[in-house]
Amino acid sequence: MTQTEISKTPPPSPKKNKILVDFLGSMNLAVTLLVMLSIASVIGTVLKQNETTQDYIIKFGPFWSDVFNSLGLFHVYGAAWFVLVLLFLLLSTSVCVTRNTPTFIKDIKQYSEKLSLTALQHQPNHTTFESNYSAEAELQHAQTLLSKNGYKVKTHHRDDGSVTVAGLKGRWNRLGYFFTHISIIVICLGALLDSNLLLKFRELSGNLIPETRTVSLDEVPQTAWMGPENLSFRGSVNVPEGQKTDVLFLPYEDGYLVQKLPFTVEVKDFRIEYYDTGMPKSFESDLILTAPELDKPIVQTIAVNHPLYYKNYAIYQSSFGDGGSILNLKVHPLLSPIENAIDLKTSVNKTEPLKTPVGRFNVEINDFRLFNMVPATEEEKAATGKKFHNNGPSMVFKVRNEQGKAWEYDSYMMPSLQEGRWFFMTGVRTMNSEPFRYLFIPADGNKQKDRFFKFLALVNNPVESAKILTQSFPKTDQVEEKTYELQIRLMQQLLSLFRSKGFDGITQFVNKNVPKEEREKVSDYYFSQTSFALQSLYLNTLQQEGKKVVQDQDISDFDKRWFEDALNALNSLPHFGPPMYFEMKSFKQIQATGLQITKSPGKDVVYFGSAMLIIGVFFLFYVRQKRIWVNIRSKQSDDSNEAKSTEITVAGRDKKPLPETETEFNALVEAIRQPVNKQTD
Repeated sequence: MTQTEISKTPPPSPKKNKILVDFLGSMNLAVTLLVMLSIASVIGTVLKQNETTQDYIIKFGPFWSDVFNSLGLFHVYGAAWFVLVLLFLLLSTSVCVTRNTPTFIKDIKQYSEKLSLTALQHQPNHTTFESNYSAEAELQHAQTLLSKNGYKVKTHHRDDGSVTVAGLKGRWNRLGYFFTHISIIVICLGALLDSNLLLKFRELSGNLIPETRTVSLDEVPQTAWMGPENLSFRGSVNVPEGQKTDVLFLPYEDGYLVQKLPFTVEVKDFRIEYYDTGMPKSFESDLILTAPELDKPIVQTIAVNHPLYYKNYAIYQSSFGDGGSILNLKVHPLLSPIENAIDLKTSVNKTEPLKTPVGRFNVEINDFRLFNMVPATEEEKAATGKKFHNNGPSMVFKVRNEQGKAWEYDSYMMPSLQEGRWFFMTGVRTMNSEPFRYLFIPADGNKQKDRFFKFLALVNNPVESAKILTQSFPKTDQVEEKTYELQIRLMQQLLSLFRSKGFDGITQFVNKNVPKEEREKVSDYYFSQTSFALQSLYLNTLQQEGKKVVQDQDISDFDKRWFEDALNALNSLPHFGPPMYFEMKSFKQIQATGLQITKSPGKDVVYFGSAMLIIGVFFLFYVRQKRIWVNIRSKQSDDSNEAKSTEITVAGRDKKPLPETETEFNALVEAIRQPVNKQTD
């Protein structure tokens, strides 16, 4: 092969592994990964994490909630792409440290005392001058001066007879680069320890399937359980007073996982204080933690921001709720012709089946609230001086039919004062997005509901109502028997229509069955007959209470207003949902504390990495690496071998050139010149 052919041969291509290593250790990749982590952290801070899917749908809508969920934005720190970025950053930083550590160590140890005179003259700061002192005197003077200024000194004697004194100051600056890079590796390791790597692996292998149903622990399959092998987690559990738990629930994807704990937590007592507004002021729990390795249980009171620590676990006071309060209810059938309320003893978070003449229903008791604070009226403010008053205990429950349709109720136990009159309030709605529509049942003179349900039973009873109407509207000789019977029957039919559809039902019936030109006349007649029938039944109700009333003039103002309010309540009953009214007679409150339990072995690792980062930043910004070289060379005369003078070259370099760098260098040069100046003087 000729020389020409050799020159035409293309150079060998770089090895693929070198290209890969250069890419992984490049600054561009590291900066890109850090930017991605910064963006993810901003998203995780701004967007509330690990909420229910329904909450996100309400907030963002179905389309965007699906988009955000597919990107893992609702659980950023456990998303696969976030963990992947951490892994790449860990790998990239490790490659960078591996490649540059030898250079860092060399730079720390190297004084560069062998630099040539030409190299010294190309340093950022340099100067050359002559001295009348001998080279030996200048050498000793330079060594002493640099040492006094904090430089580590190393001397090199050259073959040409010259001497270079190399000074190094702030060499630990290079540790700043080392510590900052190592800290990133340590922080990434800590973050990976606290990530969902194990959960993702089990999910990909098919051994992890989150549970989406609301079932008891016995019914949760093993594929939704996590054991001690789970390195880190953050979950919550509600524990009623006097009860204990050794599990907690981890929100994951669209369901939850059950985490088994290596210890048992018992809630001995739970306490809560309220502001006058009804907002919680403070709440705390007395806990007893037992574990096989403990000689005696740990007894501690926790409050918000005052957790209980045990090994790598932290138990926080996060919330509170009902722990299964016992409720004694009366279920009033709203279509029954007699008063036959059913006693029902139940508790919160329990479902009770009910068989009624209109179908089968399930009653789901969801919550119990002891306090319901609402703004006080001006009269209440003047009388009590308080801006809020308590509406008393209430319960939230749902009634669900066999088709799955549910009506949600918010029912108050005590009557509430409205416009000078007392009412029992119960709200109803069919969707969570709707506000409650309230039914106001007027309280009688004893602030009870007894009169209302007696009156309602009479309205529902066609036999008794016929007797009462016959007594209130006796037949006269001027009226034929058939006409009288039709009159009584009409009032009964109007009562039935009013009870099933309200006053609107009567109007709809007239509009549908009566010619347009006669509607107004017939409508007035029907309403007058309905009013007469209802008044007659109401008079009978008052008589049953022992009141001597025969005509309207005998009724007190309170009873008249009560009748008007009762008609409004009866008019609303057709829109109240299933024909049942649930009355809370008594209760025994049982509170539950909401505990958030975390296991975070990576926390201390991250703290250690953060400390290293602070140390590294300190070395980088506050420790300046500075180098000084003093080259001393004896100059010989042309006609003699004796030294005529000494030539001194001073050079300096600062790793971080600052405005004062040149000033410091000039001051040092002036100090080296100083013996010459004194000799001249």
